[in-house]
Amino acid sequence: MDYYLGIDLGTSSLKIVLADNQGRILGNSSSSFSIISEKEDYSEENPTDWLRAFDHAFSEILEKYPQIKENIVSISFSGQMHSLVMIDEKGNPIRPAILWNDVRTTEQVKQLKNDILPHLLSIEKNFPLEGFTLPKILWMMENEPENWQKVWKFMMPKDYLIYYLTDKVCTDYSDASGTIMYDVRKHQWDEEILKRFDIRLDQCPELLYSTDSAGVPTEQIKEKFNLTKNFAVIMGGADNACGALGTIDNIEEQGLISVGTSGVVLTYSNDSMNQVGKYHYFNSLIEGQDYKMGVTLSAGYSLDWFKTRFAPGEDFETLTKKAGESSIGSKGILFLPYLFGERSPYFNAKMSAEFVGMKAYHNDGDLIRSVLEGVAFSLKNVYQTMRDLSNKQVQKFRITGGVVKNPLWLQMFADIFNSPIEVLAIDEGPAFGALICAIHASTGQLPSEIWKKYNQVKKIYTPEKEAIEEYEVYYQKFKQLSDKMDASL
Repeated sequence: MDYYLGIDLGTSSLKIVLADNQGRILGNSSSSFSIISEKEDYSEENPTDWLRAFDHAFSEILEKYPQIKENIVSISFSGQMHSLVMIDEKGNPIRPAILWNDVRTTEQVKQLKNDILPHLLSIEKNFPLEGFTLPKILWMMENEPENWQKVWKFMMPKDYLIYYLTDKVCTDYSDASGTIMYDVRKHQWDEEILKRFDIRLDQCPELLYSTDSAGVPTEQIKEKFNLTKNFAVIMGGADNACGALGTIDNIEEQGLISVGTSGVVLTYSNDSMNQVGKYHYFNSLIEGQDYKMGVTLSAGYSLDWFKTRFAPGEDFETLTKKAGESSIGSKGILFLPYLFGERSPYFNAKMSAEFVGMKAYHNDGDLIRSVLEGVAFSLKNVYQTMRDLSNKQVQKFRITGGVVKNPLWLQMFADIFNSPIEVLAIDEGPAFGALICAIHASTGQLPSEIWKKYNQVKKIYTPEKEAIEEYEVYYQKFKQLSDKMDASL
């Protein structure tokens, strides 16, 4: 029996999914770690914490399933995107990693907008934002020049795990896309950007396809885990790219909605010509295929926020039951979910959250329902912007994240998007996408074939005609209010 592992290095934990070659997901393990936030706008992690998390989760898998030790064929990785890891010539991290949600780089982003925005939109295909990697490097150069002088290589988080296992410094095209110092068409580091900011090409990781092998475990790693056979360490990719691969098996018909702390709408596309900058445009894990993605910063977090502030003693099931007692449109209340400003399609950090239309007769169920509806409206706004600019309409969406446990919210998404919403039997997202990379690299099976072998659609939520029409009225009001707020700030 052959075995494969998909490993997802998230922002708060590392997760491993184990599968055999018979189409079975056998089990998983995980290990958590903490964000360091010592100053306002700062978000960092210690890369050595990721290694400890990997050691713990990998050891747990080997202990639970000792039969796999001699029969692991390949492993692959998914990881949090954009975060900056820097190592010296001995391979040691120079400082904590600066994470994707760190926003100390506002001045560097302003510099990029003022100096080279047309170049970034033309070559990198993305609008500069605080989360991307290049602004973090520029911040380092300006604020910690002594640390920058020590940098032998920079990389992204999953790449550091691959370096730990193989001693190879490399990244894949999907993760490189999120640095905004990489040519997404030529699939190479953008040497004009490197020269402009005095970043040496040899400081950049080697670029590989997501299904390329970075190598095999070092003798030290094999000894550490008592392994006697080699296995292939496959690159994998960025978390949302892996999430798409692990969710979508028909790139022409399906789109992805992810509702976690933030929300994502993703569709595959190779059209980078129309209004780049209104959404993110990155290389996918599929060779020759790109994708468009828009982000709502406060999706599931909006419901968490409401619960924490106004209903701390109630569970989410109770909140959902109360929301179900209200009606479509929340009896006239609209919630604008801009608790952190907004990413797509506005890219406006000054936007703020609001309840609009509240009257004395409204109750907590109306407010809760307006939060659920507002998040779905916001993600529809993201999707419609991408659809209108590229003229591509997907036929159905597959949805992942905490939302899959909430039937009321799932039906809202079907009605608001006017699209079937499919929930999957295996909702492992990025880890499952990494697993597909591992299997494809070793067997040559097409990713869509692998997906169908291991996963299936569990339930479909179908839009209802009357609800579609009612929601559209409220959505148009939501969009007008959002557009007006954006224009006024």
